[in-house]
Amino acid sequence: MKQQKIKIGATQINNGFSGQFYLPYSIGLLYAFILRNSENPEKFSFNSIVYKRKLLNECFEHLKDRDVVLFSTYVWNEKISLAIAEKLKKFDKNKFIIFGGPSIPDNKFGKAEEFIRKYPFIDVLSHQEGERTILKLLDEFPNNNFEDTPNISYIAKNGEYKNNPNLPRLRDFDKVPSPYLTGIFDELIKENPEEKWLASWETNRGCPFSCTYCDWGSATNSKVSRMHLDRVYAELDWFSKNKVEFIFCCDANFGMLPRDYDIALRAAENKKKYGYPHVLSVQNTKNARERAYKVQKLLADSGLSKGVTLAMQSVDPHTLEAIKRDNISTEDYEELQKRFTNDGIATYTEFILALPGDTYTSFAEGVSNVIQSGQHNRIQFNNLSILPNAEMAEPQNMEKDKIMTVNCPIVNVHGSLDETPEDNINESQQLVISTKSLPFNDWKRTRVYASISEFLYFNKITQIPLLVINELEKIKFRDLFEHFSKCGEDFKTLKSINRNFELHAEQISKGKSEFLYKEGFLDIYWPPGEFEYIKLVADKKLDQFYTEFKQHFLKFCKSEKTQRIFSESVELNKKMMRLPWSDDDEILNLSYNIIESYRDILKLNKPNIIAKNNGVKITRTDMKFNDIQHWMREVIWYGHRSGKYLCNVEKIESKTTDDKEKDLAKTATDENAGRLLGPYIV
Repeated sequence: MKQQKIKIGATQINNGFSGQFYLPYSIGLLYAFILRNSENPEKFSFNSIVYKRKLLNECFEHLKDRDVVLFSTYVWNEKISLAIAEKLKKFDKNKFIIFGGPSIPDNKFGKAEEFIRKYPFIDVLSHQEGERTILKLLDEFPNNNFEDTPNISYIAKNGEYKNNPNLPRLRDFDKVPSPYLTGIFDELIKENPEEKWLASWETNRGCPFSCTYCDWGSATNSKVSRMHLDRVYAELDWFSKNKVEFIFCCDANFGMLPRDYDIALRAAENKKKYGYPHVLSVQNTKNARERAYKVQKLLADSGLSKGVTLAMQSVDPHTLEAIKRDNISTEDYEELQKRFTNDGIATYTEFILALPGDTYTSFAEGVSNVIQSGQHNRIQFNNLSILPNAEMAEPQNMEKDKIMTVNCPIVNVHGSLDETPEDNINESQQLVISTKSLPFNDWKRTRVYASISEFLYFNKITQIPLLVINELEKIKFRDLFEHFSKCGEDFKTLKSINRNFELHAEQISKGKSEFLYKEGFLDIYWPPGEFEYIKLVADKKLDQFYTEFKQHFLKFCKSEKTQRIFSESVELNKKMMRLPWSDDDEILNLSYNIIESYRDILKLNKPNIIAKNNGVKITRTDMKFNDIQHWMREVIWYGHRSGKYLCNVEKIESKTTDDKEKDLAKTATDENAGRLLGPYIV
């Protein structure tokens, strides 16, 4: 009699981006490992993996005939995974439910026992690497004798909690075949011809750092194991031939190893040969400065990178020490910033808000100093959240740092409303809103400060005049951002923006989303700075904003000359903004070399702002918009990292003195309409 096959099902529900979804790499690894190393792989029948968020009943129907169901859990899929598992167990108590992944707590401080007792429909928790553990569980199924199975926690038949010792981490990846190269995803791709796939990819596994807010370094014991280059290159070829547009490299420190340059080169060659991948996103190595530079320059030059991530998280020495990140060189960061800027390669810096040790002052000064050192493109602000297995999450550390959190829904920045579940199963995160060094009211101030800097500076709305004040009057960016928050009631537009930032911080502290949604704004979630800019444009209040901004910041201009330069810079900035209803080129005559000075600053050169009659042509015809939604998509969403906020500008022959006097007369009549061009120096 033919033995009935054991039916295996799995979920790895990933976030979608622009309607694209990741292939379920973690589950794919398990399937490939089982088929390669099982004593009897023929006894298993695998169905396609649940790879994206669907309604609970759809997921249930897909898995209800399975004997064993594997769940790969992350912070963004934990709740739906638990709901599916509970429904399956109620349907059939004999279903074998296994949970693994970063959201499963390790056996520290009783967290694993607490978790499995809270969710009794789970049979086994798989800790750390799952390949060998899952193989043994399935090879022995349905005997379910767990005593000698490593890396697991479970409740024994007598009700006693059991935790088995962990194996040493994998070092030989010859035994871990690639799910891409072994055909694991072939059926999934065939079943979903409409999908455009994203891919997760490992060239090595592990992290040599032990940052307290992250569970990657501690989970891997600071050891890094490499996949063989033949496999790495073959996977790159697979991505290219299967037209995978975006690859996310999971390596914690790409560029750390000498061979990483060769890997990047192969990706660049493939793009040139096949047209794919379009993007290879990597997490830059922390300390190998020269190699990091060469790798990132190669990716940028080949078009595989849309911007280099400089993941500082903080530049305050005390904070870096508190989070065990003080072995990462801020000098390396500054040097890389300069070199990429000189090469014309866009960078963005990551800051984490509410790290233990950080204060409002250290955070605000850090942002100000990073801008001063040359980061004019973008700082990406991330509020600290607590991960289950991070060192920071340990009870004594939570108590020591007096960390307070709030349970907030997880929505993706620029994520679609369509991703919001209709079955009321909402994923959440533990967002930090207070620490010993950053009390709640200071946390709110810090959130507002971050929103203001994003809005004014990194959205480029007033970047040019702020740089002018910084250069001519030596006013720190911190003072400029804080001044914006101190406007009086006479500045109605500015005041409204500040109030909205404050209200948003309050809403987050009460469990609302970090990001903002409004019907008609592409039905996606926006960071607060981008959201307020879109509102200004949609409500046609941009002219009024610039009028108030000029009046509010003139106090920093100590001379008539500086006032004139500042006024011209406000007008230039205003005219350069790409807007949905402005698609005609425009000529602007300036009496100072502001645009040359602005470009010098962006290139980290010393500017020399002088009286110099010149004209500039602002080119808008290179990018036209069908409607305001089209503008939101192309400029604010897709273009926020590549500088599409501003139109291109080129110098032209200046107008005559007579023509300029006519312009001045027109400027005087248009003052109430918010045209801010100051008087010319002839």
